[in-house]
Formats: sequence, C-alpha cells, structure tokens
Amino acid sequence: MESPEAVSLWFGNCTSKMVLRKYVEIKYDNEGNRIPSRFMTDFQIDFIEYNQDLLECTYNEHVTSSLSELLKNASYSESIISELIDFYGENLEEQYNTILSLGYMILSIKNLLKKQNWMVGTLSI
Repeated sequence: MESPEAVSLWFGNCTSKMVLRKYVEIKYDNEGNRIPSRFMTDFQIDFIEYNQDLLECTYNEHVTSSLSELLKNASYSESIISELIDFYGENLEEQYNTILSLGYMILSIKNLLKKQNWMVGTLSI
C-alpha cells in the first residue's frame, strides 16, 4: 500500500473499541443511500472529501499525552512522529487514548506543516 502524502489527525478519548467503531460506522438507508457517520457529522465531512478506506482508528487502553505513544501502532507512524514532535513537542497538553487518521494523496506533510494547514482536532465519545 502506498503511503499517503498527508494525513489529518483527530485525538480523542473513547470508552471502548466498539464505541469507536460505531462512531465511524457509515450506515445505509432502505434505498441503499449512505448515511454519514457521527464522526463525519461532528466534523462536517462529506462523502466527496471522505474516503473511508483511508481512515484508520487507533485505540489504546490507557490515556497518554505522548505523541510517540499515541502513534506507535498507527500506519505510517515512522514517517510522521518526528515531524509532529518537531512541530508540537513530545507531549500534548491533554491526555488521549484514541487517534483517528485520515490520509490524503494531495500534499506532502512538510508542505502542510509549512502552510500550517495541519489538522489536529479532538473528540470525546
């Protein structure tokens, strides 16, 4: 699988993996039309800009403020941890146990950091 050139991250706290799965689950109505997930609704993401295949949910049993610890099991973590730490520092202001990452094939991470379009949102479910 090719690595995305950019990724949007949401840090949050979740009570369980099941709750997290339900939060990002896309459902269908009786006619087969997609119903946006709660995640999509909360962050005003539509199906035009959203590719569910590029969404990754990482849940940890314990909360932490360490970026390295939060991202250690995420895909492509080796390519983004050092840049995130350079930009934000090793520790976030709050502690989290969940990361949602949504990859894009548009801009490089370095270009996003330079333009300060790096998205880090927070969620609690």
